Amino acid sequence: MNKQRLLYLFLSLAILLTVSACGSSLILENVDFSQPIESVLVPDSDQMVHDQRFAVKFSISPILTEENLTEIDEIRLIRNRAGFYFVTAAGFNNVYVFTPGESVLELVEKVFISENGLSQPAFNQRETYIELIDRNTGETFNLNY
Repeated sequence: MNKQRLLYLFLSLAILLTVSACGSSLILENVDFSQPIESVLVPDSDQMVHDQRFAVKFSISPILTEENLTEIDEIRLIRNRAGFYFVTAAGFNNVYVFTPGESVLELVEKVFISENGLSQPAFNQRETYIELIDRNTGETFNLNY
């Protein structure tokens, strides 16, 4: 083979390998991660909660420490369109906003709600925000993230 033909063959092979190695990435856009209704979860004796419907399980112990509580009867959990988790409970002063990672929920923001604590919180999924209602007082909060 002559040098020109070898060079052509080499360049063709290099281009073929480069194109096949890159491949095309598949991107699904406009994904809605929201949960349509809140989950009300009861912690077990180890302070773990498990939502089988949406396949999430985690310990609430760090949140209880933040709230200066030792135990609660139930927590309320909802996920917005962007995939952030919102967590609160009766007696909490705050709503905790988490982003999911690989085997973690990482705190993004602790949103102060009430000095006296929520008495009967409930989450609702709205088009562009999460609505928090304290059913005892009637107060409503719009949580954006």
